[in-house]
Amino acid sequence: MGRLSSQDGNKNNMFKLPFGSAIRMGAIALALVPGWQLLDAQWYPQAGNYQRQPASPADRTIEDLRQVAQRNAFTHGERERYDHAIEHLSQFSGKLYAGRMDRGKLDRSIEDVRNVLQRNRIDPRGREILSSDLNELYRYRSSYAGYRY
Repeated sequence: MGRLSSQDGNKNNMFKLPFGSAIRMGAIALALVPGWQLLDAQWYPQAGNYQRQPASPADRTIEDLRQVAQRNAFTHGERERYDHAIEHLSQFSGKLYAGRMDRGKLDRSIEDVRNVLQRNRIDPRGREILSSDLNELYRYRSSYAGYRY
């Protein structure tokens, strides 16, 4: 402590920068802040705010089926029902993005999701989510020409 005060008589001189250097460092710091926030937002969603919204009802149902399947224990037959539903919805979605509405694949997908709901053991929240997805698929099928997502 004695050495700092004996050099200049002021303890804070050790941490002082020339005025021009301080301005340059401040400008650099301000320029980097927006870029850092962009990088941060790109890789790490804010806690509690991340909810990816897939583009179509089929995509949302696929995501929900995957999430429900991860949370529940099931037999081989139950796993196959999830797999069939996801496979048929993926095929339907692929054709839809290619500009083709395949009503047969949609009907098969709806039947698969209904099978999962009727025959698999699912926790109440998962059942509610999949039921909502099934209703959305029904709505899509009944008015697919005017449906926009």
